Amino acid sequence: MNIIKLRETINRRNSLELNDDCALEECWNTLTDILSNSIEETIEFLKTCTEDEFYGVAEVFPEIIKKTQSREIYNTMLSRNESLKNQEYKESNLTDLRFAEEAFIQ
Repeated sequence: MNIIKLRETINRRNSLELNDDCALEECWNTLTDILSNSIEETIEFLKTCTEDEFYGVAEVFPEIIKKTQSREIYNTMLSRNESLKNQEYKESNLTDLRFAEEAFIQ
């Protein structure tokens, strides 16, 4: 996993205006590609990243699950979200987690 590129993309995404659709989509695609590449590395990142980083990647949780179909990643997302101290982040991430759960192929 290219952790430097991942963190740069998270920072870039967090600095974007909400109406910059093209740049947002580019960041989402990059985040999804990096975090869908290795299940083990993604789990490790989700367990050890900062709360801000976790919040920064939450909006691509559904795409990660859609690509990986990994229950391990999903369970890590759930448990990490529960451990967040920032209540605003925790509540905001719930929507992304619900969509991630729906991304599993039945």
